[in-house]
Amino acid sequence: MRKLLFAGFIWEVVRFLYMYIFASAAQNSDLFIWMNAQQIVTAVGMFFLAYNFDRYRQYAMLMFIAKLSGILADFIFIYKLGGTAKSLDMTSLLIPAVALVLDLFFGCILFFASRKPEDEE
Repeated sequence: MRKLLFAGFIWEVVRFLYMYIFASAAQNSDLFIWMNAQQIVTAVGMFFLAYNFDRYRQYAMLMFIAKLSGILADFIFIYKLGGTAKSLDMTSLLIPAVALVLDLFFGCILFFASRKPEDEE
């Protein structure tokens, strides 16, 4: 579990950088702020969960809820990208789709990490 949470932390940092580069290329800082409002908190939270899971386990549900807002932002981003692209092809949706799949995966990890030990029986 700790390795998956650490991988989730790395993914959150990569996702943050990807969105920063995308917003810089689009020259739209409002989009960057909106899409990454929860990003830093989620990255730091996943780091602490990976670092000392037993101590910070009670924050796993909060991290899961923050991840849900990131997943919602992914869906909105893909919807907006599909609506504004004049010639939409699969390559333009590939990176956002991979980001959505990874966010869903780490959201599931956070959901299962937030379960109490007596729930696992």
